[in-house]
Amino acid sequence: MKLPNVFSNPANIRSCPAGTVIFQKGDEALEMFVVQSGEVEILINGKAVETIGPDGFFGEMSLIDDSVRSADAVAKTDCTLLPVNRHHFLFMVDETPLFAIHVMKGMANRLRQADQRAAG
Repeated sequence: MKLPNVFSNPANIRSCPAGTVIFQKGDEALEMFVVQSGEVEILINGKAVETIGPDGFFGEMSLIDDSVRSADAVAKTDCTLLPVNRHHFLFMVDETPLFAIHVMKGMANRLRQADQRAAG
């Protein structure tokens, strides 16, 4: 699911070599991420449940419900990420309703995928 390119700021871009742990289950959530290049795997109990590619995003759930991370995120390939801190996230939700809908659609899609995996 692609986010609008409203976060572009080259000063904030993070480069992560393949294998880099971006966050782990239980970590405090200070930001979400937009993948600019490469791929990031989301793992639950060591099992890959999703691969996020360019223009995709991850880590938003913990910003929404102010909780710790519920999964691990690891760079599957060399990647560049654009972090979005809580302040900017809340500003975008408040000022750009389509942004909020876009994030909700992404979360709904992930929930549907989880339901399909659980159904077998």
